Amino acid sequence: MKKKILALLTAAACALPTLSLAACGGSGSDHEFTILAVKENTVNDYNKMQVFKDLNEATGKDVHWTFKTSTQYSQNTDPVGTKGIDAIYHSGFSNLQLSNYGKRNRIVAIDKYLDSMPNFKKILEKRPDIKEALKSPDGHIYSLPRIEEMGLKAYPNILFLNKKWVEKLIDGGNMPADVSLTKEDLVDGLDLSRADFKKILQKFNTVDMDGDGKAGNASGDEIPLAYVGGNWQGNESDLIASFGVPENREHKTIINNQVTFTIENEKWFDAMKELQGWYKEGLIRATSYTWDQDEFLAHGQDGDYGAFYWWEKETVVKESLRNDYIIVKPLKDDDGNRYVGVSNELEVEKSECVILSTCKDVKGLLSYFDKFFEPDYSAQLNYGSIAAGAFKAEKENGMLIPNDDHGEQSADDFRMRNAPYGVVYLTDEVWGKTVQMESRAKLRLERLDAYVKPYSFTGAKGIPNLNYTESELKDLSTYETSLGGNIKQQMLNWLRASNAPAKSEWTKFLSDNQTSINKIKKINQDAYDRYLKALGD
Repeated sequence: MKKKILALLTAAACALPTLSLAACGGSGSDHEFTILAVKENTVNDYNKMQVFKDLNEATGKDVHWTFKTSTQYSQNTDPVGTKGIDAIYHSGFSNLQLSNYGKRNRIVAIDKYLDSMPNFKKILEKRPDIKEALKSPDGHIYSLPRIEEMGLKAYPNILFLNKKWVEKLIDGGNMPADVSLTKEDLVDGLDLSRADFKKILQKFNTVDMDGDGKAGNASGDEIPLAYVGGNWQGNESDLIASFGVPENREHKTIINNQVTFTIENEKWFDAMKELQGWYKEGLIRATSYTWDQDEFLAHGQDGDYGAFYWWEKETVVKESLRNDYIIVKPLKDDDGNRYVGVSNELEVEKSECVILSTCKDVKGLLSYFDKFFEPDYSAQLNYGSIAAGAFKAEKENGMLIPNDDHGEQSADDFRMRNAPYGVVYLTDEVWGKTVQMESRAKLRLERLDAYVKPYSFTGAKGIPNLNYTESELKDLSTYETSLGGNIKQQMLNWLRASNAPAKSEWTKFLSDNQTSINKIKKINQDAYDRYLKALGD
């Protein structure tokens, strides 16, 4: 009887098939394995994906998948205890979970089996930074990573403005009196101060921009400014950064090799005071803090946003309206300066896959996963298989060439349905040599180079993968959860308040949370100093 594999993909999840009890445990003799992964219902069955069929044939392993959704998976307090599985794909374990499961010998120390993983072993030898990033406090590596280095994640926001709406303001004589813009100015790289941007949003909020007979503040469809608060991309960080603070969604960044919290900067509080007025006036709507990413994208398709922050406009608005939006440079502050922060989003992600200690053929299963690190397989795992239409059927100059035409289906929708993501290795040594980037990735890099990166806050950089001691991990688990929740709630309270917050409220907030702030800064600073020392910097 064929064994079924539980695929637990956090980024994408599928329906929950019946798991055969006869499929329990991997057998070293017949090389059959059961893997648990999390994925949503829209993602195709892994067992039917050509890339996995090819991997089975190439490795001689009989691997099958069964699925839980991310919601189902999150309800399991001990996924490692799931009966009948050999591994968890897209495990999403925290550093503390990896350490605890590894210490209790419930998941495999993968570094003990590197002779069975020549591809992964070579990566660790060539990239000591990756090796250092994957270690747990005891020095072992307990998970296989996802590595996709494109230089995109550090800057997850671009500001887009509805050009058609501005043109309508110009034609109707409704432009703010002291905002001097002509139609010829409305091209990518538009230069705006935050004050002028606000005045334009105010017009979007009071004029019937979409012609439905209702102005934005009169229950019309128009939303002056949209984003997804606290999201990993398309968040409010760069709007806050325009006040002169190197903001990111964690409010934590490195400035000149010192770990800092932006919430301690008075300019951050200045942003809270100002944005409370924007919220009260309706320039920012409650939906920026109630909609999730999917809702934001769905509501943006018909061009109802006057402006929005996102990774790219091509995802937010349908193809026929994309030319209606132009890129705005980071907003100038009152002194004419521009700032953007640097995110802490990591291009080397731990916890994509863990092997359970109950697996009967660890070497065999790891040799199967080792194939994932080969460029052709990494590319197809990340974007979809050649058979599914993710790449052109024939290579050009030895490279896989992405197929950018998916008909009516968007590139994101195609990937969500056809790509399992997870364990991949796509870096500079792969891009341009064996795999070509998607056209939209190239375009985004060009946009960042032209309109965002030049305004990165001086001395700022994201926090890399750091190794923490066991006691540090326990403290971070306590203090970061508490502080993160407190910051989020306080920001919402200030935004929704009838009046702008007083400085005394900010100082009290800092005082109430100072223990957590200091503890988190010290732990991260100590770990960062060790990181620099380990890499010889």
